[in-house]
Amino acid sequence: MSDDEHGPGPSLRPTAPSTLAVAGLAGAALTLLLVARYYQQAPDLVWHNSLVIFALALLLAWFAHTTRKALRPSRRQVRAAAVDQGGPAAAPGRLDGPEHALQIARFAVLAKAAAIGGTAFFGAYLGFTVWLAVQSGRLAAAADDLPAAVLGTIACAALTGAALWLEHSCRIPPQDDEQDDDGPARP
Repeated sequence: MSDDEHGPGPSLRPTAPSTLAVAGLAGAALTLLLVARYYQQAPDLVWHNSLVIFALALLLAWFAHTTRKALRPSRRQVRAAAVDQGGPAAAPGRLDGPEHALQIARFAVLAKAAAIGGTAFFGAYLGFTVWLAVQSGRLAAAADDLPAAVLGTIACAALTGAALWLEHSCRIPPQDDEQDDDGPARP
């Protein structure tokens, strides 16, 4: 049985900017509605939460860096691998086995989820920050919470950026040696 009989195989598309915009706007709108009504009952914002988000962003950025290096090695890395192996090096972007391909797929799913979640929390922190900035002249507690909200907004933006970088790094580059059986290589 081929894939043609049952339709296309599964695929994971890059995160659409419209998806990120909707997630961010939904987070901001929901937060603005809730904080305007229940700010007095909300717990204090602490900067520790932002540190966890920054740590996750750094982890995703490290995954993106190592994945990109594995799938798109520099010319120096390719030459060094050729010297070490005593022959021609494997083409960039070649997956060494099913374990490597599965890891790349897992990173792509993680990146997509983190991008959408990071954007939703970015919208939430941004909505909270806007409300606190408006109310900081009237409420002392709002002025006290404002720096933690700004830090959270920046942390969520960093998380979203790292997730999008990881998602982009998981793309398999096209192979140079793929040729059509009937003719020359495609440009």
